[in-house]
Formats: sequence, structure tokens, C-alpha cells
Amino acid sequence: MKEWYEVISIVWIPELAIYGSVEKMGVYGSVVKYQKDEIEIEELLDNEDFTVVDEIVFTRVEDN
Repeated sequence: MKEWYEVISIVWIPELAIYGSVEKMGVYGSVVKYQKDEIEIEELLDNEDFTVVDEIVFTRVEDN
């Protein structure tokens, strides 16, 4: 049995007053996905431009 975890970071982007989620976390910048005017946007943002407010952890289990 193989077990691993998937972590989704929920972020607040104050400049846009919108919540989003981190798709790829980097040291200085991250790819953040959010919706604005019903359009889904995926954008590279500096890590200083958003705040992580929560993390959701999923446990994945695979039977061999």
C-alpha cells in the first residue's frame, strides 16, 4: 500500500480582494489560480503579493 499527501494552499490576494489557490509554490514566486468576473485566471505572483490563509490536506492511498 502506498500513501501520500496532497496539500492545497488557500491564499488571500489583497490587491484584488480575492481568494485563490496555489498551483505551484516557488521560493520567490508562485503560480496562483483565482476567479475574477467568472473567468478563471492562473498567474505568476510574487510571494509577497498574497498571504496563505489555510491549507487543505488530502490523504491518498493506493493499493498495489
